[in-house]
Amino acid sequence: MEFAIQLKLKPSPWFIGVLAELNELYSDWTDGSYDWAAQTTDFLHSLPSLPQFDDKIFETPLSRRAVNDLLHVTIAMIGGDYELVRRYSEAIRFAFVIGYPRSGGSYLTKELLRVISLDHTRVSEALAHDGFPELRDNWYGSFENRSGFYLQDSLFQTAEFLVIASLYYQRKTIRHPHGYWLAPKKFHKIVNWAGSLKMLLGPDRADYLVTIRNPLPTAISIFEKSGGLPADGLFPLKNPRSAIERWVIADLLTLGHSAEEIGSMDYFEAVQKSWSAFYTKLACSGLFLGLRSEVRLIAYGATELEEVVRGYGARHLNQINPEPVLTHEKSTLHPNWSKRADTAVTAMADLWCSLGLEFPELTRA
Repeated sequence: MEFAIQLKLKPSPWFIGVLAELNELYSDWTDGSYDWAAQTTDFLHSLPSLPQFDDKIFETPLSRRAVNDLLHVTIAMIGGDYELVRRYSEAIRFAFVIGYPRSGGSYLTKELLRVISLDHTRVSEALAHDGFPELRDNWYGSFENRSGFYLQDSLFQTAEFLVIASLYYQRKTIRHPHGYWLAPKKFHKIVNWAGSLKMLLGPDRADYLVTIRNPLPTAISIFEKSGGLPADGLFPLKNPRSAIERWVIADLLTLGHSAEEIGSMDYFEAVQKSWSAFYTKLACSGLFLGLRSEVRLIAYGATELEEVVRGYGARHLNQINPEPVLTHEKSTLHPNWSKRADTAVTAMADLWCSLGLEFPELTRA
C-alpha cells in the first residue's frame, strides 16, 4: 500500500536573494557596505532587508536550472536518495566553520573567501555566514502566529543551500587543480544536524573547522559588540541587544531555565552556560562520524587562526597575508569571572575526554 501526499514548499528569501544576485538583479547584500565579518562593529542591529521579487525572476535560464535542480535535490532528500545528492554536490568541497559566537568563525570564513579571491563584503551573509539554512533542533513551533513544521523547512532550506552554493561558487570562483570548487560557510547551526549532513554529503566532501575560545573573553567580546556590559551586570533578558544575546536566551530556555532565572543571572553565567551547552552538544552531534580527520579543532588565537588561512592559501596557490586577529587583554578586568571560566573549560575538557575526544588548550585571549 502506498499513500500519495502533496507538499507545498516555498522558496526562502535567502535562496531568492542569492539567485537574484546571480541574475544581476539584486545587489543590496553585496554592494560592499555590509561587513558581516567586522571584528569590532555590531551589524546585527541593522541587517539588510530581505528581497521582494515577483515570479519573473524565475523566467531566466539560470533560474529555471536552479529551480529544476532544487526540486530534484529536495525530492531525493525526502525519498532518502542521498547518493543522488552526493553526485549533485561532488564538484563542491565545503569548508564549514563551526563554533560558538565570537570565537573567530566570521574572521576565518572571511579569510577563506579571500583565498578563493572573493571580497567577503561582496558575498551575501545568507550564503557565507550563519542563519541560512535555518537548522533547528525542534521539529515544531510557532512562527508569525501560525504553527510551523521546522523539520520540513530545514530540509528544504538545506536543499536550497546545496543548489545555490553549487551554482554560485562554480560561477564566481576558479576551480581547484584537484577538480573541485571550495565553498566556505560559517555554520554554527550545523550542531543540530551534524551527523545527518555528514551522512548526506558523504566522506571527504567537506572540512569541518571547529573554533573554540575560552568563555571569559567570549563573554567580554559578546557584550562589547552588543553595546557594553549592562550597568547591573545582569544578562539583558527583557531587551536583548543582538542576535547573539537572543541565541543565549534560547539556549538557556532549552536547558529549562525560567525567564525569572535568566533575568537574575550575571552576564558571564548566562554566556558560560550557553557556551557549555554548545560544545557539549557538538561533541555528541555526529560531527565526528566517519573520518575524524575531516574535523580540525582550532583554539582561538592569532597564530592558530592565521595558520589555517595560510594552509588553505598554499593548497589553492593563493598565499594571502591574513588580516590580524584581534585578541582580548581585558580578561584581568573581570577577576570574579576567571575561576568560573577555568572551571567551565576544565569540565568541558573532561567531558570530551570521557567520550574519547581531545579538547584543545585555551588561553584567555
